[in-house]
Amino acid sequence: MKERRLLERIAAWEDGEERTNKTQVDILVTSVMDHLRRLLNTRQGSVLLDPKFGVPDFTNTAGGLTAGSLSDIEEEIRRMVLKYEPRIKSPKVTVSRESTDVLSIQFGLQGRLEVDDREIPLQLSTTIGANGKVQIR
Repeated sequence: MKERRLLERIAAWEDGEERTNKTQVDILVTSVMDHLRRLLNTRQGSVLLDPKFGVPDFTNTAGGLTAGSLSDIEEEIRRMVLKYEPRIKSPKVTVSRESTDVLSIQFGLQGRLEVDDREIPLQLSTTIGANGKVQIR
């Protein structure tokens, strides 16, 4: 059960799922990806409880990317992951500069997840579309 966020644990308990002390890696990875989707698809200022939750609007950036704006995007996403998804250790964000689609930005997110007494590598592929929506695979 410890692989899920608090509200996910409560929902699972209400659904009658059995509690366990053993971490299930697939549930942990799914939970992290779901939370990252929420985080990266939320615009800063839209959450009253925490106005800094979420990311700035990247839609104006996709059409005219410069080296400076790419590094700003990398750093902003890394900062959000560090602050709001502490289950990912040592996150590293890299923007793909080889994308043929000028209306989207592709980047990778690497890090580690702690599972019981060991660490497993995490590598996700992410795309910010022309509409500003973030997809994670």
